[in-house]
Amino acid sequence: MSCKDNAKLLDGYLDGELDLPAALALEDHLQSCGQCKAALERLRALRSALRRHAVLEAAPDALRKRVAAQFAPRRRGGLGWGWGLALATPGMMALVLVAWLVLAGTQPPAAGPATRIVYHISSTATARDALRNLGNHLNATPHAKVIVVAHNEGVNFLLRGARDASGEAFEPAVESFIGRGVEFRVCFNTLERRGLGGGQVIPAAKLVPSGIAEIGRLQTEEGYAYMRL
Repeated sequence: MSCKDNAKLLDGYLDGELDLPAALALEDHLQSCGQCKAALERLRALRSALRRHAVLEAAPDALRKRVAAQFAPRRRGGLGWGWGLALATPGMMALVLVAWLVLAGTQPPAAGPATRIVYHISSTATARDALRNLGNHLNATPHAKVIVVAHNEGVNFLLRGARDASGEAFEPAVESFIGRGVEFRVCFNTLERRGLGGGQVIPAAKLVPSGIAEIGRLQTEEGYAYMRL
């Protein structure tokens, strides 16, 4: 898609409203397009500023009473307020809805079940890109429950002292994600086959008997969607 098309998706991306394929496609575009990436950061900064400075105030009692009286049922003939709503213009309907929310003190509906994703990493060569995509994923869907399962060569980035091709250590990034609720699980079969001990894995990661079995269990027993990176 063009930059113009992707720009239309930025709000939905920040709100977590895009489906997973659309979010991933947008993230790929942002990696190569500085203009769209800058637009996303400006939008994120604007939202942050609005959250910091927005002031919410309750409606004055006098206004609440006037609104209540305006929509009270009539005693003598005429249409009740229910019929009045049915005949109201769309604009009036919107005003009525706002008034009802103010009067009733309605709270937003409870959030549905959190999205559950298991990330499968089988190569350390892709680990840094996988972590970057994971960060983008959590920015778009902050309440997602994510478990990263590493096996084969993918366990390397979870070993003590592991660094990427540029020499940057993996452990600080992993600990940062753990602080955001992400879990990291390492295949013990892989460690055993390679003659590695559990003590060589960073303390923040958890050992599981089989990485593949763990992925299958998370999908079939706990309803996790699968992503291989």
